[in-house]
Amino acid sequence: MSGYRHLLRWAALPISDRRWAAPLSAVALGFGLFVGVAIGPGADGTFGTGTPQIVEIPSSGGETASVEEDHAQASTGSGDGNGASPESSTSTGTAPSSLIPEGKLESPDSEVGSEGSVPKDEPPPPAEVPEPEEEMITGVVVHVNSAAGSYTVAEPGGALTAVHAPKAPLLGTKLKIPIRSLSNGTLAEAGTRIKLVRQMRAKLSGIVTYVDPTPAAPAYAVSKRGVSLLVHIHPDPTGLAPTLPALGAFANVAVDIEATQLPASSASPSDTSAPAAQEPPTASAVAEPLSVAPPSCAPDPTQPPLPPIEPPAVLWQRSLDAAGTPFTYGDFEGIVTAICPGEGKLRVSADDIRESGADLLFDVPSKIDMTRLRVGDSILATATIGGGGVLSLTGLASDERTKGADDPRTAQGALAGR
Repeated sequence: MSGYRHLLRWAALPISDRRWAAPLSAVALGFGLFVGVAIGPGADGTFGTGTPQIVEIPSSGGETASVEEDHAQASTGSGDGNGASPESSTSTGTAPSSLIPEGKLESPDSEVGSEGSVPKDEPPPPAEVPEPEEEMITGVVVHVNSAAGSYTVAEPGGALTAVHAPKAPLLGTKLKIPIRSLSNGTLAEAGTRIKLVRQMRAKLSGIVTYVDPTPAAPAYAVSKRGVSLLVHIHPDPTGLAPTLPALGAFANVAVDIEATQLPASSASPSDTSAPAAQEPPTASAVAEPLSVAPPSCAPDPTQPPLPPIEPPAVLWQRSLDAAGTPFTYGDFEGIVTAICPGEGKLRVSADDIRESGADLLFDVPSKIDMTRLRVGDSILATATIGGGGVLSLTGLASDERTKGADDPRTAQGALAGR
């Protein structure tokens, strides 16, 4: 014991004055605490440790890895005996960030999977674009054109719309119809039509394209794209001439739809003889300006005349409003009855099924080729309505059922751009 004291006597600091005892004791205690903190397990993150050094080491694949030299980790004493801490153990399945190759570093907004980095906040999938709704029209069937394979409905408000279909519905049926547009400006059924109700009265509107003032059977044609239907007027019992609309007038008409009743001049249903050929109306029989074809450009006398088509029902006028200035341009629909290219004339029925038995005569400009036409074809046309009822063709197109109506090659003149 005496030797041990003799060995440590050199480190003893002699104190000659007791007043230095307390300060020196405090210095010794502080030095001891500093050393204890520096080498103790709680030194990590305090001023007792140095700044970690990061060294980039090039790898064989051209990538770099960072190795962090952290002396405090080795001093924790919590490793597995080989200097490794639980946080650095590979048992967690996640490599330390210092050993992740460049280009595959984790970011706060991504997850590392088998396929690489996948953003957490992926944009939502694009919303499904809804299919366009099927276009539908609703109206009352007021006319059937068996020659063109179409029927006409009067929509609410009276607008006339021609619809091509394989089979015509009953007149007077209110329908809801899926439709598609055709090349010549008419429509075709695009699905199954829906029957709503039967109603034998309707309102219709259009341009007046033909007038027959015959007192015994007055009538006029109302036209729109793809239709020229005949409206009959009940003759006055006193024999007075009925009030008729002017040619080119825009007419709003209320009609009754009635079963077919043949005029007195027509053959009775029991008569099976062939119908007599009808003579074209003369100027004395039909007054100006009714635009009825004069004897020029007559049908081929070697061919049998085209008989009128008996409609399943007829339209009888209940009321008429045709006030206003007449139009000088309109749509026409009819059956070709004579073609006269040398004269520049074309003869077409006054209504689309030739129910009236009358024809209209059109002046045809040289730019319209009539050699494509055949007698008996159903066509639609546009024309100007001049003084005295002179009609000048501006365009024409086929209306021979759905196939012809949707063939743009048949369109000429004003209708060629459709």
